[in-house]
Amino acid sequence: MAPVKHIIFASILLSLCSIALFSCSTFDFFKKEADISAHESLVQPDENKDRADQDEAADAQKEQVPTQNNENQRISVLEDEVLVLEKKISGLEKLLVNPKPVIYQIAYTEPSQLYHKARSLLLEGDLTNAAQLFETFIQQHPKHSLADNAMYWLGECHYSSGQYKKAVTVFKDLVKRYPKAEKVPDALLKIGYAYLSMDDVNRANHYLKSVLKKYPFSPAAEKAQEKLKEFE
Repeated sequence: MAPVKHIIFASILLSLCSIALFSCSTFDFFKKEADISAHESLVQPDENKDRADQDEAADAQKEQVPTQNNENQRISVLEDEVLVLEKKISGLEKLLVNPKPVIYQIAYTEPSQLYHKARSLLLEGDLTNAAQLFETFIQQHPKHSLADNAMYWLGECHYSSGQYKKAVTVFKDLVKRYPKAEKVPDALLKIGYAYLSMDDVNRANHYLKSVLKKYPFSPAAEKAQEKLKEFE
């Protein structure tokens, strides 16, 4: 009987062990499943969030495309406006560099009125307008008794404004056109002065000495002598 009892006890014990092992395996299985589910539950929201972020970024990019196009159009318009302004500025600069001369004119009934107006402008220091009126007088009244004086004062306008070449041309023209005019000695003197201002000493010396030679007793001769002493 004893061996039978042992056999039965061993069978019961083996069954209990199997049940226990099965229970442990089942527990481990469900635990692993629970852990996987928990992990998936943690990962899934992150993946969903990433997808949502990607979708939002894509939508934002789609919205930026029209905005970027608008900005490019605005920049293009501004660049065109800048080009237009640059052209206008360039045109204004050309006008400033090469301004159109404004012709000064007056109404007069007698040539002498024109002459005296030009003289008054010269005395006031308005060399440009004075020169214009003297030129008008010479062109319109070349045979007037004041024509030689007008030509001399025209030369003075150029000389005083530093336009020495123009002054020399006018004074030489005076000597040529009105050789017996009272202003000829002074014109020769001023030619010498003008050449000195242009550092042409040889020509200056020639014209200053011509004053001494041709008009030795004139006031211009005294001034020529003084000037010659300065550089001889």
